[in-house]
Amino acid sequence: MKILERREIPGLAGLYLAELPGEGMRMIEFVDTVEPGVAKTSKWVLMISTQFGCAMGCRMCDAGAMGFHGNLTAAEMLAQVRRVISDNPGLDPRAHPKLKIHFARMGEPALNPAVLEALRLLPAEMPFPGLMPSLSTVAPKTPEAEAFLERLIAVKDEHYRGGRFQLQFSVHATDPALRGKIVPVPVWSLEEIAAYGKRFFRRGDRKLTLNFALPEGERLDAGELRRVFDPELFLIKVTPVNPTYSAGKTGSAYVWDNPPAGLTEDSLALEKAGFTVILSPSAPEEIEAETSCGQLWASRLKKRAAGARKSAGSGKIIPFNWERSALLVTDMQEFFLDPCSPAYMPQAKSALANAARLTEAFRLAGRPVLFTAHAHEDPAADGGLMTLWWRNVCLAGTPQARVSPQLAPLEGEVLMKCRYSAFTNPELRERLKALGVDSLVVAGLKTNLCVESTARAAFDLGFRCIAAGDAMAARTAELHASALASMADGFAMVRTTDEVLAALRSPAVVS
Repeated sequence: MKILERREIPGLAGLYLAELPGEGMRMIEFVDTVEPGVAKTSKWVLMISTQFGCAMGCRMCDAGAMGFHGNLTAAEMLAQVRRVISDNPGLDPRAHPKLKIHFARMGEPALNPAVLEALRLLPAEMPFPGLMPSLSTVAPKTPEAEAFLERLIAVKDEHYRGGRFQLQFSVHATDPALRGKIVPVPVWSLEEIAAYGKRFFRRGDRKLTLNFALPEGERLDAGELRRVFDPELFLIKVTPVNPTYSAGKTGSAYVWDNPPAGLTEDSLALEKAGFTVILSPSAPEEIEAETSCGQLWASRLKKRAAGARKSAGSGKIIPFNWERSALLVTDMQEFFLDPCSPAYMPQAKSALANAARLTEAFRLAGRPVLFTAHAHEDPAADGGLMTLWWRNVCLAGTPQARVSPQLAPLEGEVLMKCRYSAFTNPELRERLKALGVDSLVVAGLKTNLCVESTARAAFDLGFRCIAAGDAMAARTAELHASALASMADGFAMVRTTDEVLAALRSPAVVS
């Protein structure tokens, strides 16, 4: 493990950014911290990552801001714990009264089976009387997560009886529609969480935590919580929404040091109903040091991506005719954007948002907008090498073949294809020529496959191209950056969405 950065917030936390051996995006965060107002000698909290990034895409959390890049092994999780312990020679974990190891930094633990292995190994490697693991989950509604949570009951009963384990559900809101906005993947209903709690809880166990990071103006629905949850099994915790990169993009930041009046009123009503309620404001030092989940990780990746874009942008500058331009968005379809799809790309969320901005702007400017969707009528007949290279392919006529509703494609704007390049559908070239287009802004998925192939083909056919680098995404940040650099080297100018929009408003030679 290579420590890339260690950020110290005196009296609050030590934040680590580390890179693990192996190929691909292998950076993680972990934290050595304390509970505000509690001495580290009394309660010591270690927050560790379970995944490289996160696939959930919660609207205020930076852990998923730069995509999901795979699961950590049990050994890689325990290595985070060992590192923090070794950096605290003045504390003896063997005699510590409460050593809390929280599987909650980056990633959704319930989607990584190795977390269960790590929980089984912990008591043997660290047979400390004060050891208390905890785990936080949004409770994804997937077979993998449901199987994980069922097995978690057995692991807890075998290794952590008598209140030595804590489980938290990140619920965030009682209203299903609002929960869907905050956590944009299918999750358990409140009733399913309550039913699970009854199976999970044993006499002497700690209560399960229901965590709410409430948006501004939202209240705790005390009546709904009383109806669904047993205060003997569940407690309620409310936290602000810190101003992370993701919260800034979604406008969901909501910071408070003193609980708002309505929240205080709701918590009193819940306490009268028998619930334990914890209101946990953020410390100013925490906000200033950017210690929320994924902030340091996402910041480092954004800097890498910015460097790649800057490098890519150093390519040729050629005249671009905005009066004869069109927008071409490749494969922004549910096959890659639906969390239930086997090809889901959570890292495409921000690219989709920028593609939507481009789409709206080109329509307002009266310029053509075209989309492609990659799908196969009969993979055995039209799949070619695609079916040999990729295990999962998209079938025509299915919901996964639809272009994202967020782009609101109009009738006749979507062209189908079954190869990487959009120009393998000859209708595309004919449509562009009929529209008088000789300059293309390209965006879409995936940067290094269909987008790059399309830009290469466009160049060979005589179309001048701009690649909107932040309106496209690849499976990894490295593949994305490499594709941008490749395009800039020979056949497309790489620009940001903001740069494209500015030029569209004031047409000129791209600079």
